[in-house]
Amino acid sequence: MIKSDTIQSRGPSEGTDSIKDQKTVINKGKVYPVCYRCAQVPKNGLYDGFRIRGMFFCSDCQRELYSADQDTPEYREFLVLIQGLLF
Repeated sequence: MIKSDTIQSRGPSEGTDSIKDQKTVINKGKVYPVCYRCAQVPKNGLYDGFRIRGMFFCSDCQRELYSADQDTPEYREFLVLIQGLLF
């Protein structure tokens, strides 16, 4: 499934513990790509995935695509996403 982000207003100290627990990459003023499918920042930045028409797919989703059987919903989800970018 495609994950979506919800924007929540928090104070500067609120929620920092939960962010650290989720192994999130801290931005520190840099621009990182976000996966078009799972909306996660890849561990190795730009070199941890591929792009199609400017949209980034992380290496984890890339592995899922390569290993998915053609009859599975995951494979069909990838087809819909990629077709949306190409056509």
